[in-house]
Amino acid sequence: MTRVAIILGAGRGIGRATALHLNAKGYTTVLCARTSPDLEKVAAESGDGGRTAYVLPGDITSRAFREELVSDVERRFGRIDVLVNNAPGPAPGDFDSVDADDISAAMDQKLVPYLDLVKSVAPVMIRNEFGRIVNIVGNIGKEPAPGMFLSGLVNAAVSNAGRYLARQYARHNVTVNCVHPGVIRTQRYDNAVQHISRTGGMSPQEAEDRLRSAIPMDRPGEAEEVAALIGFLTSDEASYVTGQQISVDGGQLTCV
Repeated sequence: MTRVAIILGAGRGIGRATALHLNAKGYTTVLCARTSPDLEKVAAESGDGGRTAYVLPGDITSRAFREELVSDVERRFGRIDVLVNNAPGPAPGDFDSVDADDISAAMDQKLVPYLDLVKSVAPVMIRNEFGRIVNIVGNIGKEPAPGMFLSGLVNAAVSNAGRYLARQYARHNVTVNCVHPGVIRTQRYDNAVQHISRTGGMSPQEAEDRLRSAIPMDRPGEAEEVAALIGFLTSDEASYVTGQQISVDGGQLTCV
């Protein structure tokens, strides 16, 4: 039996690393993101020349695409064993700068797609008496950060929902866990360094030093390190781990 994993945001960063990690462990991986060329590259990097990686590009904020994605995978493989929800958060902004429409848009960007996909795949997992759901969230959902009101709000909602769903599905051998990446070396990290350098009037190295200053390990994490945790949480070995909120952040957030 080959298990089937749907991975959102699989074209870059943590999603890409997760797709390659699970594929190397023998999963059939279904790669989702908006940009098809990025997904094709990941599929080509996968084992067996990409024959066990399937590309389904689309916008997960679209309900029609979410329905198409789940029905396509179930029809093709007859099972869905793993769902890795991985979507970017909303743009920065403090509370005074956002309005009701911004809040609704932020929820539609991440929270709504996550929950809608869980609701769609859960019956398939329950039928097969196995399921692993991992939500990629972020430390900002545990501890608010200046200028990131919407991200904190959405991530906190995802985390709370994850705890609720873990209890609901536990008796069906379906686990739900949240992974909270800290400062991870991805394209978003590079963009953050450039932003700090530009707005702070400092060199890129100084900007990196500022980002690292709050990390006890004194370095950003790698996407592969996050993927390794996701790989464990989606395995048989993690059958008794559910409802957890696990940070991968080099010790940056130690008391929440």
